[in-house]
Amino acid sequence: MRILGIETSHDDTSIALLENGKILDLHTISQIDVFKEFGGTIPEISSRLHVKAINLIQMLFQKKYDLKTIDYIAYTEKPGLIGTLQIGFLFANALSLTLDKPLIPINHLHGHFYSNAIDNKINYPSLCLLVSGGHTQLMLVNNAFDIKIIGETLDDAVGEAFDKVSSKLGLGFPGGPKIDKIYQNYKGQYILFTQPHTENEFDFSFSGLKSQVLNYFNTQKMKGVEIDPEQVAASFQNTAIDYLINKTKLALNKYDVKSLVLAGGVSANTELRKRFLALSPKALVPNLKYATDNGAMIAMCAYMQINEKN
Repeated sequence: MRILGIETSHDDTSIALLENGKILDLHTISQIDVFKEFGGTIPEISSRLHVKAINLIQMLFQKKYDLKTIDYIAYTEKPGLIGTLQIGFLFANALSLTLDKPLIPINHLHGHFYSNAIDNKINYPSLCLLVSGGHTQLMLVNNAFDIKIIGETLDDAVGEAFDKVSSKLGLGFPGGPKIDKIYQNYKGQYILFTQPHTENEFDFSFSGLKSQVLNYFNTQKMKGVEIDPEQVAASFQNTAIDYLINKTKLALNKYDVKSLVLAGGVSANTELRKRFLALSPKALVPNLKYATDNGAMIAMCAYMQINEKN
């Protein structure tokens, strides 16, 4: 069984070919370098770039594979930028009509969860901490069709907070990798930021944490005190990861699960991966190749759905 997976939810155009649960090929074209100077993605420009990239990747696949051997075409349906999602759908739909193959719409967040299934066996029920630029959630997963959100951010996602703090400190975009690198080399004392409280014990509030950091920065500047950007960045990451891990611990103590899964673009964070794996011998983190948005996770999610239906 061959599945083509198409991902265009944000600023990565990615297509993968999966055969019987194994990735045969994966091509991704990122737009990050284009949007560095803007400090974030501009949807209209992103959509145009997706059109160019998706046609280029299609040509690469056509040179290597007979597309008629594909059995299913999976694409990211939601969530994401409306325009970029539409590019992926139109491409998938055109292929489906041309090749007479069935379409499988995939939830982008569920795809992130199943990025872990590419290299690991996920045992159910599973608890997932999903961390990305647009989402921060705790999910209970019983199977590919039974996924329940038990906690989520009430405002900013963790990746969004990383970007905003990085921008304020003049570190650039995207903020996650830059702050993580600083954290790995930082040897000084941390500023004590507090972890925001939420009514639901499994919810998050990264706007509250971000505001603390920005207020500290502005207050020190008004006082004429010299600010160490590396100290602020490292302290922010330390608190943010403590916050994520503590919330995950609460859920882990409440729910009897057979696996603990980290997913989403922020799962590439070095310190988060280390602390997450230390939580439990049942913990899984995705291969860095599949941590950020990619077509392989979309194909794998479709594969899991097909298997469970059968």
